[in-house]
Amino acid sequence: METLPIFLIKILQMLADRYGMSCTLEELTSLLTIVFNAYTPIEDSLSHEKKKQAKVLEALIMLDNEGYIFLNSDSDESIISIKGLILVDNKVIYN
Repeated sequence: METLPIFLIKILQMLADRYGMSCTLEELTSLLTIVFNAYTPIEDSLSHEKKKQAKVLEALIMLDNEGYIFLNSDSDESIISIKGLILVDNKVIYN
């Protein structure tokens, strides 16, 4: 079984929690603020926010390329795929 970095797993878990709903880049970045704060000092500058969004977008592109999510490049909205749900072993797939 493939293992992914914790940051990517966190993204998949957040999307799994919102199964059936899309999540924008801004929403995901906001939800991941706790994860970012654990690894970096707190900064509230606009450039720091853009850096966080860039990191999340890079992760989303990788997850999309691997088939774990569907990323709409026009709207930057993401939704988890069945493959992603299976990877995070989410209870949604059992219902």
